[in-house]
Order: sequence, then C-alpha cells, then structure tokens
Amino acid sequence: MQNSYQVIIVGAGPAGLASSLTLSAYKIPHCIIDANTTSVLKLGDALPPNSKPLLKQLGILHLLISPEHIPYYGNKSVWGSEDVQEKEFIEGLHGSGFLLDRLHFENQLRNLIKKNKTNFYQGYQLKKVYDREDFVEALIQKDTKTTTLNSKYIIDATGRKASVARHLGAIKHDLDTQLTVSFWHQTPKKTPRQIWIEATENGWWYLSPKATNEVNCMFFTLREVLPARNNMPMFLTKELQKTRQIKTIIKPTDIELSNYKIMASGTSCLEKPYGKNWLAVGDAAFSYDPISSYGITSALASGFYGGHAIAAKLKKEEDAFITYRYIIENGAKSYLKKLMHQYNMEQRWPNSTYWKNRLKQASLV
Repeated sequence: MQNSYQVIIVGAGPAGLASSLTLSAYKIPHCIIDANTTSVLKLGDALPPNSKPLLKQLGILHLLISPEHIPYYGNKSVWGSEDVQEKEFIEGLHGSGFLLDRLHFENQLRNLIKKNKTNFYQGYQLKKVYDREDFVEALIQKDTKTTTLNSKYIIDATGRKASVARHLGAIKHDLDTQLTVSFWHQTPKKTPRQIWIEATENGWWYLSPKATNEVNCMFFTLREVLPARNNMPMFLTKELQKTRQIKTIIKPTDIELSNYKIMASGTSCLEKPYGKNWLAVGDAAFSYDPISSYGITSALASGFYGGHAIAAKLKKEEDAFITYRYIIENGAKSYLKKLMHQYNMEQRWPNSTYWKNRLKQASLV
C-alpha cells in the first residue's frame, strides 16, 4: 500500500464508510484505518422511512433488499401516560422503515469499499496524529508493525472517542451521562415488526426485533442507578417487571441477562467539528441520545456531507468546512428541541433520580 493520500479516514463504522463512498464518487485518493479486522456487532439498527432519500444519494438503498434486514411499520410506546401510543409509517411518504442486521449492513458497506479498491488498513491501531502544517501524519500500528501515513486532510470517524480530534487538541463535551444496558433475547416465535419503547421510574426500555427470533433489548438509565455488576441480572429482572407491556413481550433467561453490555448513550459534541486539516463525522462530531432515532441516519448523513466538504476544500472552496459545521449544528439544534419535547412529555416520576436528571438536561437546551 502507498503511504501518501489526499484523505485518511480513521474508523470504519457507517460514518467513515459513507465518507469513503462519497470521496470515491469524486475519485479522491484516500484510505481507511480501522482497529478491527472485520465488522464488529454494534447497537443501533433502526432506519426510519425518511432515511431512504439519503441512502439513495449514497447509492446504498439497494442494500436493504436483503433477507437479513426487515421492514418495520411503526413504533409502539408507553410514555407520559399508561396508554399505549402507536405511530404507523405505512401511510407516510416513504412507507416503511428498516430494522437492520447491523453486522450484515456494515459488511455490505465494506464490500462496496473493496469494490472501489480503497486501501483499507484493517486491524491497525491509531497511535498518534501529527499536524505538520501543510499535511497530517498518522502513526498506525498492527501487532509490532508500525506504519506512517500522511495526507492533506484526515476524517475522524472513531465514534464517541473522537480519537483524531483529541490527538489534535480538540475538546469534546458530554452533555449528559446516560448509559445503556443491552442484551439479546431469543423469543419462541417472531415478534411483530415494530419498535417498542416504554418509560419506567428508573429509565426506559427499547425493544427491536431481528429477522430471526432474536430481540435486541436495551434499558437506558444513569450510572448512579445501576447496581454492582454481579447484581445486574436481578436489577434488570426487577426493572422489567415494572413495565406494563414489555414484560409481556420478552421473558429473558438468567443467561441472557448475564450477557449484557454497558455503553455510553448520552449527548456529546465537539466544540467545533473541524480544524485546519481535519473534520469529524458521526458520533465523533455529535453523539445522539437514542430516543431521537437519529443514530445511523445521522452517521451516514454526516459521512456524506463530510465527504462533500473535503472534496470542496480540495477544490480550494474556503467556506467548505464552515458550511459543514452549519449543517451539523443545524441538525443538532433540531435534535435538541426534539429531545427536550420528548423528555418533558414524561412527568409521572418527578422524584426519580433518572427523570429529574432528564428534565434538568432538557431545561438546559
């Protein structure tokens, strides 16, 4: 592989891969660096109907015609009252949304990258990024092999870590400290093709079915609410019993509840999503609360717009990064208003640690 490119992309999630597809459309020489040798299973699987025009622009809408991805026709929620609220997509402009097999989707994107013959440094850790005034230098390592790459620009697609931006001195702010506890549950029969959301005193639940009988189960709460790790299965069981609807849909085993993961799922953002020779996309630029359903769509969109911004910058369009920042911040403003509205709808537990925190965060918007 060569060592010099116009652009280096660090991170091969949806945002990084969307950036690569966009740069390839411009025929801009670039490479991708990713710490994993293959795609890694991640959470976040819902593509709402209004994401379809973006997927068409990226040239990836056809990827959804796959048995691993299933159409979904709406959301059901218990939020703000004891009643079940239902939102159906089928009569909307874009029809159904899609529930992705996330691992399969990212492998599909990687296959497109390979068809474009993009140099892909898989299994390489980013060790250091240097600003060399007229170019950027990235030191990467795989096992004991160290390689130095250089480029005119570098794209940070490293997710919430924002590794490239931090190496270059950028500051990322956590606006709240929400966490997700997630596990997989095997149901005896397939569940309806819809997402379930239900608020409880200590947080809220999210269920998303797969093409198989598996259901992705997530509970969103705060660290101070969570017990010690060995008590987590019992805690999740108790929290599940507090629901009205979700406890009738899933009956997880102790083994399933023990195979949980905890990850950050609050809102965070860089002070500025770009610098002189770098630009951040996806969660590296702005991380969304999953209640917003902005996740994958936002990652793909920022990769798309970020790729266009880099292409424009290479053509000496000096306002290209400023325009990109406007797009990101405009989307963030819309998201924050939606977030404030969503959390203000739930007033049933005014003394709950979780909901007091949510309402406080909403009031800061």
